[in-house]
Amino acid sequence: MMVLALAAALSFAAPPGALAQEPGPASLAIMNVTVIDGTGAPPIPGATVVITGNRIAEVVRDGSKRVAAGEVIDGGGRFLIPGLWDMHTHLAYAGDLTCSTLVAYGVTSVRDPGGSLTTIDWLRSRIRSGDLIGPRIFRAGPVLDGSKPGVQDRLVIDTADQGRLAVGFVKALDVDFIKVHNGAPPEAYFAVLAEAKRQGLAVVGHIPIDVDPAAAIDAGHQSVEHIVSLFEDPVRRKVAAGMSQHAAIAEFTDGEAVRLARKMVAKGTWFDPTLVTYWYRAHQWETRPEDDSREKYVTGSLRDYWKTVPPLPDKPEIRKALSDGFVRFLAITGILHREKVRMLVGTDLAAPRVYPGGSVHEELAWLVKAGLTPMEALVAATRHGAESLGRLHELGAIEKGKLADLVLLDADPLADIGNVQRIAMVMADGRLLRRDALDALLARIAKEAPAR
Repeated sequence: MMVLALAAALSFAAPPGALAQEPGPASLAIMNVTVIDGTGAPPIPGATVVITGNRIAEVVRDGSKRVAAGEVIDGGGRFLIPGLWDMHTHLAYAGDLTCSTLVAYGVTSVRDPGGSLTTIDWLRSRIRSGDLIGPRIFRAGPVLDGSKPGVQDRLVIDTADQGRLAVGFVKALDVDFIKVHNGAPPEAYFAVLAEAKRQGLAVVGHIPIDVDPAAAIDAGHQSVEHIVSLFEDPVRRKVAAGMSQHAAIAEFTDGEAVRLARKMVAKGTWFDPTLVTYWYRAHQWETRPEDDSREKYVTGSLRDYWKTVPPLPDKPEIRKALSDGFVRFLAITGILHREKVRMLVGTDLAAPRVYPGGSVHEELAWLVKAGLTPMEALVAATRHGAESLGRLHELGAIEKGKLADLVLLDADPLADIGNVQRIAMVMADGRLLRRDALDALLARIAKEAPAR
């Protein structure tokens, strides 16, 4: 990845639509700051972090030690964490300004499991060139799925041969991993898992509804996306036999959750529950978009995509079933955590009322409510993202030699995970945005979002 100079502020001389930055110093030191490095180790108070180009050059535990740097930032009373990750985004449906909104909320890397590869790679190219402020993007491109009407950006695989062929096809596109959806037939799905393993690609996504989740995990499903994937197959079978969905979910007992969790731990399977999207779904009638300050950053593209999701009928029994279901989802997440399943932080960005960046903060809060400590939630949102993608050698922690993705906070996130919202500065791949620049960026996004 090309090395870009640090930047101190936005350039408002940029051409229309571009979000670029002024050249800044070649090196920078953040001094006297409490470092929460993303590894789960105790915080390092009074530290100095030196950045050269787009890399962390040094982490000095003794804050009194003199360091050479072109610019110095006083981190006194502040907390430095690695850049946050959103492990489930669909940027192709969200518009280019959504990339900038993510960074403004401290999200410096994303995993995009499904969308137009051409669109996503255009965004990625603009971000790398400095034409667009945005996160580092890891992407799957088209989703592998069974036959379904009216879906976008999917490769239909109805047989094992088609599954194997699809793996080779997307590998040739240089994807970072493979995404499967819940309609993939079992024969095709298991062929995908085997061929992906042979070709060195991880498979993430839904567990198909006709596949036993335990069998999927045994076969190498690397990251389970969405909590419903843990029980979609047994619930579907029970509903088909005449049981209500709520009753069927309730029959996914604590014991079953424990057994599945232990299998996930043994196989090294990641879990990305995307709780925030289910909370909004359960409370869609009780929350008003106009009351949320983040609405102004929603692009026209994303708003149009939200309209393609058919609303549920507003009935008391539906409200209760969804609300009770979400409470159960929190409990199941807590069980998996207690059993040491490795968590990821994803939002399903593009789903209705999931806000770029801001919903990452919400997901962290839900994980803490489910039983994670604030430190464990931060590790899930930083180190685990990098580790699950095989990029821990250069991302996910504040360590010498790693890429400079950093967020400076005005308050301690370990005292209250909500303090991840109190952002004083973001550094994305060595590009620096102070609070005034972030505010200017968000103001510009609010102005331009409806037309994008």
